[in-house]
Amino acid sequence: MMMNRSIKHGLKKSVTFYIEQKEDERTSAIYMRITFSGKRVSFYTHCRCDREDWCKRTRRVSGGRNKDKINIMLNDYENMVMEMFSEYEYYPSVEKLRADIQARISMPEKPQSIYERYDEYINLNVLKSSWAETTIKRAKVIKNHLYTFDPNLSFHDITEAKLLLFVEYMKNLPLVNTTIQTNFRKFAQFLNWATKEGYNKNDAYKTFDLKLRGTSGKANEPITLSWDELMTVYKLDIPEKKNCLKHVRDVFVFQCFTGLRYSDVYNLRRYNIKGDCIEIVTVKTDARITIPFNDYSRTIIDKYKDVCFKDDKALPVISNQKMNEYLKELGELAGFTQKETIVRYIGNEAITEVMPKSELLSTHCGRRTFVSIGSYLDIPYEIMAKWTGHSSEAMMARYRKIDENKARQEMGKINKQ
Repeated sequence: MMMNRSIKHGLKKSVTFYIEQKEDERTSAIYMRITFSGKRVSFYTHCRCDREDWCKRTRRVSGGRNKDKINIMLNDYENMVMEMFSEYEYYPSVEKLRADIQARISMPEKPQSIYERYDEYINLNVLKSSWAETTIKRAKVIKNHLYTFDPNLSFHDITEAKLLLFVEYMKNLPLVNTTIQTNFRKFAQFLNWATKEGYNKNDAYKTFDLKLRGTSGKANEPITLSWDELMTVYKLDIPEKKNCLKHVRDVFVFQCFTGLRYSDVYNLRRYNIKGDCIEIVTVKTDARITIPFNDYSRTIIDKYKDVCFKDDKALPVISNQKMNEYLKELGELAGFTQKETIVRYIGNEAITEVMPKSELLSTHCGRRTFVSIGSYLDIPYEIMAKWTGHSSEAMMARYRKIDENKARQEMGKINKQ
């Protein structure tokens, strides 16, 4: 008797998902239904969702906190079943299929690929946290460093010894210590996410204490503008041939008078202007903050109130990279030629650079300047933290810089004794 045989590529099959609705339950169980050769078998996926979050058209979850995680699991189930069917030469029975699926679900997990999960991590943050291009680029650079270091790296490999080897690898590139420290901190954030999602079960990174010379922030003073320098920029007469610098100057000065990060001033919309203040949820920390206008910030925002920008933005903000380039040109035009000494470390070797202050201006200098001037004016820490969204005084202390003129005045007190 000839057996019923099918060519592997001609095997007709389908995988769909559906929810089981029970009136007495707010959430519904999600099931996977497999149909092949006139047979049908269903499996509980161990996932649940609110009934209103289920989309009948896409057969996926369309809303809710765990939407992305559940949909990824459903995709994994579907891929697993399709992979199983590709291995069969004959039509399997329902019993055989059910047994094979149960075996695969309960079998030991193969080592998770760090690089696939890193892509997932980046894509999710692009969608959910609206990562800026610079943040995406940094994440991809770290991933590429990891891949060059060990293309077969898995979560199981992340031991203290492996982490030390990775740090030594970055030292030999060579990268400066501050970059290595930042890369490791960003990598640890990815591992925190992977641990929370259940991909990583190795917590060696949590106790790995990386201390590299020159990364405490004490070697270099943060670049800020003094009040006089800020007024120079604010009142700067910009030639018509440098007209593009006017917008850059206004946005930068607005940062100096509000403490907004670049990402927040870039996303500032007209609906964030509420009477005499700005109300926003910050991009970086999701903190809801309210910043009152002062005369200077109000003048700048009013300057553009009748100008139409894309997406109803409040200010003419260009890309961070381009703005940083123009700020150096703006600083040169403002006469910021005083020399600043920057010390960087590669391993234990100190690399000293001397450059004009204009070359060190960046968008983040605006936020630092705001905190520095607030400190100079003796605005209480609690008030400044409310405006900037800092969660601790230690975090804000990195931005404060003692004004040299005020320091001289304080030293003068000794002469009066």
